Amino acid sequence: MNEEKFTSKADLYDKYRPSYPMALIDFLWDKTHAETIADIGAGTGIFTKCLCTKPWKVIAVEPNSDMSGILRANLSDVEIVNASAENTSIRSGSIGMVTAAQAFHWFNREQFARECKRILTPEGGVALIWNTRTVTDMQTERNQIFLRHTGVYDSVKGNHNGSDRFSPEGYFSELTQIRFLNRMEMDCEQYVGCEMSRSYAPKNGTPVYEAMEHDLALLFQKYEQGGKVSIEYETECFLGKF
Repeated sequence: MNEEKFTSKADLYDKYRPSYPMALIDFLWDKTHAETIADIGAGTGIFTKCLCTKPWKVIAVEPNSDMSGILRANLSDVEIVNASAENTSIRSGSIGMVTAAQAFHWFNREQFARECKRILTPEGGVALIWNTRTVTDMQTERNQIFLRHTGVYDSVKGNHNGSDRFSPEGYFSELTQIRFLNRMEMDCEQYVGCEMSRSYAPKNGTPVYEAMEHDLALLFQKYEQGGKVSIEYETECFLGKF
């Protein structure tokens, strides 16, 4: 797992990244009714917090100290494990469902699969989840800003070559896919902060950071209505078993 990608960005991540539809949590609850969930790559706990609306026992696994510090402050009642996705230290056969929201693309896929098989109960499953922005004129211009300043506009796809973030064929023996619309209304601070929380965005204190902030604020001004822009995400879930 790429454990230092969000070092010094945890505050931005926690404050500005989108949450997840409750319809997804209801779906997972109806499908699993697992007693214990391991939320792996939990970050600052955005998805973990959603999981806590159901009567599961939730264990949050996060290796990055900046992220886990905020996670602990946000969810003091949740068990937190400072470990990688590939070596969680969780007891074997103790987990009814593993979740990974906006995180799987950082994992070593084969090692993560082995670790899931070790910690899951015989009937346990894995939910891989992403918030993916829909294609709009504003999003296209946003991508151009990132390409101009960083050479990359999507860490999930790895670059700008259009490669898939996840191909389920051959990974799971059983698979259910589901999608939900997830619309976020953002003011300028929220929009720019969300974009600058990306793993591939420049870090604060550098000239390129200031230049990029400026260009993103201009983009916001171009598309805002009533002081806000509407950003549409598609929340996609792959629920599978090995």
